[in-house]
Amino acid sequence: MTTIEKLRYVRLGVEDPAVVGHFATRILGLQRIDAPEGLQMFRSDSRDHTLALFQREGGPGDQTLALEVRSSAALDDLCDRLAASGYQVERGSAEECAARRCRGLAWFTIRDAVRIELVLRPQDSGWRYFGSRDAGITEFFGVAFASTDVEADTALWTEIFGGKIADYVGDAVYVALDDEHHRLAIHPSNRDAILEVQFRVEGLQQLMQNNYFMQSAQVAIVSGPGRRPASGELFLTFKGPDGVLFGFVAEGDRHPFNEDRVPRQFPHANESFCAWGSHSTVPEYSAGL
Repeated sequence: MTTIEKLRYVRLGVEDPAVVGHFATRILGLQRIDAPEGLQMFRSDSRDHTLALFQREGGPGDQTLALEVRSSAALDDLCDRLAASGYQVERGSAEECAARRCRGLAWFTIRDAVRIELVLRPQDSGWRYFGSRDAGITEFFGVAFASTDVEADTALWTEIFGGKIADYVGDAVYVALDDEHHRLAIHPSNRDAILEVQFRVEGLQQLMQNNYFMQSAQVAIVSGPGRRPASGELFLTFKGPDGVLFGFVAEGDRHPFNEDRVPRQFPHANESFCAWGSHSTVPEYSAGL
């Protein structure tokens, strides 16, 4: 059983938070919420926030993915296991917990590039999510990573965090944390980074409406619309104003997490990334075309 309850939020250090914040509301359709000075925070579902933006500092905390853990004991156990595997784990201060709106915090970095935060009792909102435009978003869904060491990162998410390998595409790995086919994707790359932040929308109609909206707003679509052969997911990936990709996904396969299912190996070919035949301009999402 995975030790992770769910993905909680992404924090991004960006060149111009005002520009990216405008993108988050006008293009993504997220709901802006009150935040401390120097931070912009946005909702996409019942979680207090799923995206936070701040002025880039140029350090390992500029890209962060937060994971919710169940209890103090689970947090302590994960910290011990991470330390035993060679990760340098730090505990968050009261001020850092307050800024993240949680009751407990620990963090480490993946090769001094991406920060992973473990949060205890993060806040949820009693108010219904109300987007700034009708993008059809239902939840913060998942994250794709660019990785210079896929084997080490796969071990982190499976052996330490208890995820399961769902499928392979070439050397890329899809990792399940719950009944969804996957919540994380790890793609071989010449860099370590959060490659894409994904939000689920209601269905095909909403995905295609967003496709036409992106075209009319002159947002660069870098992958899709299409369907991932491994997961059955519909997807649309587009470029944000500060380098990180954002994506909408819909539908997709579900399997009981405890089901003994053998991961499939798909070839490193464009048809393994999109069953509809669309080609991506993102190197990690293509076979070199």
